[in-house]
Amino acid sequence: MDHQKIKELISSYHNRHLSEDQKKMIEEHVQQCKECRRELEEMVKFEEVMQKMELKQPPKEMWQVYWTSVYNRLERRIGWILLSIGAIIMLFFGGYKAIEGIIQDTTTPLILKIGILTVLGGLVILLVSIGRERIFVRKKERYKEVVK
Repeated sequence: MDHQKIKELISSYHNRHLSEDQKKMIEEHVQQCKECRRELEEMVKFEEVMQKMELKQPPKEMWQVYWTSVYNRLERRIGWILLSIGAIIMLFFGGYKAIEGIIQDTTTPLILKIGILTVLGGLVILLVSIGRERIFVRKKERYKEVVK
């Protein structure tokens, strides 16, 4: 087996993921090749250092703040979703009541009724979306204190 292939297999050898034949071949090569032996030794040293390393644990207060923040964001998103759905339903119902006469008229073609209801639904969703966006923009407006 060539030198480059042996170098590629050193990591697998170190992690004991090789067949017995491959393992024997690597061991023989490493005994003869100074470069590969040094690479294997460095890998062993690196693993020893990594096993000694410990991650710093954040204080309990930080975890409490984190989870409180997660719950608050989740509650707000659910709140905005429910508010939006409720507004869409109420506006659509109000719009439907305003055009109920046209919808219930038997002489009005079905395609026209579907078109009117589709336009009404689209307008309601856009209205709620724009209203929600305006509320968010107002909170983050950078120039609201600038006077003309």
